[in-house]
Amino acid sequence: MYEDITSPYESIASVGKAFARYRKALNISQQRLHVKTGISIFTISQFENGKGQGLSLAHFLLLLDALGLDISLDGLIPAASDIDPEKLWMQQNGKGGKR
Repeated sequence: MYEDITSPYESIASVGKAFARYRKALNISQQRLHVKTGISIFTISQFENGKGQGLSLAHFLLLLDALGLDISLDGLIPAASDIDPEKLWMQQNGKGGKR
C-alpha cells in the first residue's frame, strides 16, 4: 500500500487519504469527528486531503481513537530491552554485509 512513498510528506498524505476512506466506509462525517475530538473540520479536511503535514501526533491519535482504532504505542515502538542490535543491523544492511 505504501511502497511508492519517497518522502515523509508523501507518507502523511497517504495516511490521511487512507484515513478518509476508512472514515467514509464507517459513514462518519467530519462534523461528527469534530464534535467528538474538538479538532477543527478544516484540520481534519486538510489531513484527509494530504495537506495536513502540521497535524500533531496528539490530534492524529485522537482521530484514530474517534474511529475506534486502538493504536498502542507499545506496538509501534518496541521496548529497548526487546531490541537485538546485531539482528537489527543485519535487517537494515542485509545479511553478510560488512560492519
